Amino acid sequence: MSVTVSSSVRAVAAVVSACVVAPALADGNAPIVSRQITTKIDSGPLAATGAGVEPQLVTTLEVAAPGSTWLRLDLAGTILPGDAASNDAFIVIRSGLDGAEQYLDRDSLTQWSFTSAYFNGESVTIDVYARPGVGDARIVVGGVSASAADPYAGRSICGPTDDRVLSNDPASARLLPTGCTAWLFDDANRTFLTAGHCGTGTGSVVQFNVPLSTSTGGLQHPPPEHQYPLDLASVQRGYTVIGNDWAYFGAFPNSNTGLTAYQAQGANFRLAAAAPIPAGQSIRITGYGTTGSGVPRQWNQVQKTHAGAYVSLSGTTIRYTPDTTGGNSGSAVLDESTGLAIGIHTNAGCNSSGGSNQGTAIQNAGLRLALLAPRGVAGSGVAAPGGDIFIAGDINNNFGTINAATGGFGAMRSVGPFVEGLAFDAAAQRFVAIDQANTLYTIDTTDWALSTMGPITGATGTLNGLAMNPTATRLWGIVQATGQLHEIDPATLIAQPVGAPWGGRIGCLETIPGSGMLYGIDDATGGSRLVRIDPADGSVAVVGNLGAGATDCNGLAYSPADGSLYTVDAASGLALRVNPNTGVATVIGASGGVFNASFGMAARIPRPACPADIDRSGGVDVDDLAAFFDAWQRGLTPGDFNEDGGVDGDDIPAFINRWQAGC
Repeated sequence: MSVTVSSSVRAVAAVVSACVVAPALADGNAPIVSRQITTKIDSGPLAATGAGVEPQLVTTLEVAAPGSTWLRLDLAGTILPGDAASNDAFIVIRSGLDGAEQYLDRDSLTQWSFTSAYFNGESVTIDVYARPGVGDARIVVGGVSASAADPYAGRSICGPTDDRVLSNDPASARLLPTGCTAWLFDDANRTFLTAGHCGTGTGSVVQFNVPLSTSTGGLQHPPPEHQYPLDLASVQRGYTVIGNDWAYFGAFPNSNTGLTAYQAQGANFRLAAAAPIPAGQSIRITGYGTTGSGVPRQWNQVQKTHAGAYVSLSGTTIRYTPDTTGGNSGSAVLDESTGLAIGIHTNAGCNSSGGSNQGTAIQNAGLRLALLAPRGVAGSGVAAPGGDIFIAGDINNNFGTINAATGGFGAMRSVGPFVEGLAFDAAAQRFVAIDQANTLYTIDTTDWALSTMGPITGATGTLNGLAMNPTATRLWGIVQATGQLHEIDPATLIAQPVGAPWGGRIGCLETIPGSGMLYGIDDATGGSRLVRIDPADGSVAVVGNLGAGATDCNGLAYSPADGSLYTVDAASGLALRVNPNTGVATVIGASGGVFNASFGMAARIPRPACPADIDRSGGVDVDDLAAFFDAWQRGLTPGDFNEDGGVDGDDIPAFINRWQAGC
């Protein structure tokens, strides 16, 4: 079925007056100039029909704002049912002009504050996908922001000419709709600074790799994969006087790529401890200022740069002479002699005969306090790492530890996006991770380096959980959408289904040495519950409800140190200790991490005191003999007993001698 609603938007556009934002002043921001088209497009209930486990195209809608050079959708009221980790329901918005696309599921739509990215052109289509049986989707377009004629802001040029030139600093972003500049810097999660008066709020978006504007100065936007929605929970700001005008915030990962802005851009500014006393330094300002006469209109609110003199430092107010205009507010004030950011540009002060522009010095007390106490995505994983319980895949794609005593999440390194599961390979002393594309990776425990193993074949659907037995000869994954267990050959990475699909919402797996069983958490409607899975036939038995308010637990780790299971409830961020015999969970504490529908957990198991104890049972017996020869015949890591980098005949006598010696 295809529903076209563009005529509704066109009709409304003809009768609704345009709301044009006033031209920006020369002391900072340049609010994006737009007209707000009020409409009400409601698809009504939409559901996939028929059989199958893959998402189906349910309908296509078209939205248009004739004559616009760009548009953005208000999607308040839109419902995407099911679980984002299972791709149960999602939409793909596509520009009619350049084909740029944005993917939004339930989680990312919330992160985007129920708005779309900015799209070039006058129309977009919305493809609605859903999996059979997940419930009704509903698409609501409550309004459209569209372009209007762009005015030009007043100048704040230090001298008779605007000497800025086009630039391409990958750490500098355009902040919309306020029309400011924001920049990545070297805090724990590589998040953003800008000016406090830039009004970071609902619907704010940072854009990188911004293209030139139109010949009349109208804004053009990068593809959605270069746009990032601001996290309101992360915002801290001060805005009272010149010298106290700053904002610190984080942004969610891109909904198409799953990458954070830093992961995609690969660059950030480094903060100075304090702005120095002026001593002939050159200051560079790079940002997205407007343009005036004598400058190509295509340069309007695209990235430009200029360097000038460092004039003065008074309290926390710094002054300098690089050219700026409205839209430069929030730019980094860069000391070219050290390469360090010493402030945030906020205010004009230049004219055709000279003067100096102004900003907030980086030693501002409020800013410094905020940097010590980051919030939201900016604060995920800032606890000190330690212990043997590991987690991968917070909102910033971090890998780190969960403290068994406090619950605190301490990030250690960045990993790839969309991590769905984590297991520990005790034989090779490394972690194994899986992403949404069913690609396996390893994480080394000496330097935490990430390496690609390869894609898993043979599985239908996304494998959301991952578990490995202590001998590293068997690997399992489970498809959360169907409850289908798979056994994965560690050598060939071929997955084979085990038994029939159980259903439910099992998004994590773990093994307990000696039990012969798999464990998982089913995020059932009434609350999360621990389940036991027989790896021989895939049958599932419920152990018990976690309680403790747990509703969304997507990772599970078994710690041999205390015989407990550990998880994190994504909804609350609480770290939980789970009794494997009853399923009852107790709260350890707040993890301080921000987690989505997808992440993985596993515990690091140290090398055994007896190397021949391959199955980590605490003794050497015939089970270890069987496990060794199974691994040796298949060319797996435990078969390389002499650790010379290959599985060959030399490993057999090396193992037999150690096995006969016992412990």
